[in-house]
Amino acid sequence: MNFRSLYRIHFSIVDVKEKMKETVKIGMLGCGVVGSGVLHLLNREHSGCLHRKNIGLQIARIAVRDLTKRREGIPRELLTDDPLAVIDDPGIDILIEVIGGIDPARHYLLRAIERRKSIVTANKALLSEYGDELFEAAHRCGVDLTFEASVAGGIPIIKSLREGLVANQIESLYGILNGTTNYVLTRMTDEGWDLHEALRAAQERGYAEADPTMDINGMDAAQKLIILTRIAYGGVFRTAEILREGIDRIAHQDIEYARELGYTIKLLAIAKRLDGNRVDVRVHPAMIPSGSVMADIKDEFNAIEVVGDAVGTQVFYGKGAGSLPTASAIISDLLDLAERHTRSASSRVSELFATDEGPELLSIDEIDVPYYLRFVVVDQPGVLAAIARILAAEQISISSVIQKGRSEVSSEGVPLVIMTHEAKERAMRHAIEQLNRLDVVKDRVQVIRVEELT
Repeated sequence: MNFRSLYRIHFSIVDVKEKMKETVKIGMLGCGVVGSGVLHLLNREHSGCLHRKNIGLQIARIAVRDLTKRREGIPRELLTDDPLAVIDDPGIDILIEVIGGIDPARHYLLRAIERRKSIVTANKALLSEYGDELFEAAHRCGVDLTFEASVAGGIPIIKSLREGLVANQIESLYGILNGTTNYVLTRMTDEGWDLHEALRAAQERGYAEADPTMDINGMDAAQKLIILTRIAYGGVFRTAEILREGIDRIAHQDIEYARELGYTIKLLAIAKRLDGNRVDVRVHPAMIPSGSVMADIKDEFNAIEVVGDAVGTQVFYGKGAGSLPTASAIISDLLDLAERHTRSASSRVSELFATDEGPELLSIDEIDVPYYLRFVVVDQPGVLAAIARILAAEQISISSVIQKGRSEVSSEGVPLVIMTHEAKERAMRHAIEQLNRLDVVKDRVQVIRVEELT
């Protein structure tokens, strides 16, 4: 990325400060892919958005890991390899954190807050696990902490929930929040690739990290969902408390059977308001109707479908990651904080605290959905009856069966697919334990939950 001359950020914006109410000084922790994108957009857009906002910004200090790395257009005197030199600088008003991870980022942000600096962060892992600690520290110190970039990149879902939809009771929220897994499932669906082939392609195109574990196992989406449920419902939960499954067991056969049944498989982040001040929060592969809006979200794109009691269904769609989409969200937060700083506005973080009136998380055992079950079974009479008896004993009723002919029999067995009506997760888990022990079942039963989206 060519910045040509970053001195325009450092000096030109300051040169017009006589026309501005105040110049706000910015420090940054990190200058990798996202941090470089932030500087690029500030450099490109400062004469537009900043003047419209009547705000002056000065990039005062940037902490980087390696001072020897070439960073074209960034003045050497702005850089330091000591994060505390940025955090402890009394002249810095707002700190942008783009180093990621929990430690040492947590320590750095708490220290910056104690030094009365407002924070802009994209750190979903940190906020999902330690949000309360950070928000309470910010409230105590009278500063703000904003995090639009932590969920869905350039899609303004945080501001929409906090501001645009504030008059609504959020009935449900469905999200495709991880671009890597959505790209993989799209290629498996549209091209017939297997999971590993699609994942390699995602890595080659820069849609997946060298180590994609957090994407594939659903943790990335779960962290983002935890942040959204805090805003939408006031629910303060941890990733360890919710149902989380990834796409690692999704096979090409599941894609094909889903298509035959009229469904598409997506890694879905789900939050629903239930009766009695309870919320159902989970992340897992889901079969959704192929005619639904979310089924048509392809490749690396993200989408969030929000249902509000006043506005009905709203769908937010766009690029969920990448240098410039994420940087766009960071700058949106930065300008909001800078404007609030010039007006000496009070902190807004108190609305993000846990409260005694917060919702109760529905137990995983009580999740109640239809299920898709795929078996590999011995080709002999009585197999379906044996399976049906176990399901019936757990009060699980069958809605349909796909049993292929002998042409599909292999040495491993014959495929059998069962769709069920709604059943409790607890009952299904008990049934699966018993089904996996049957001699006629040759491989672990594949289980995928069904969500009837519109």
